[in-house]
Amino acid sequence: MAKSKSSNGNLVVRGVKAAFRFLGEVKAELIKVAWPTKDEVIASTWVVVFAVAITSVWIFAADQASGILVNGLIRLIH
Repeated sequence: MAKSKSSNGNLVVRGVKAAFRFLGEVKAELIKVAWPTKDEVIASTWVVVFAVAITSVWIFAADQASGILVNGLIRLIH
């Protein structure tokens, strides 16, 4: 008995068709995106840089304080 061919083609053809369909849908979705302006990107970047700097200072201070506290407790024990 001979194998019946499907109308969709073989595995490679179906894969290529699926890839093109997927890329077409991606393009359609990217057209819908509300892209930020250059000024919005710059402003958002400064907000992130400032937040990272503040968080870094906070973590550094907490680390130094906990180090001093632990060293003080170790000196009390010995």
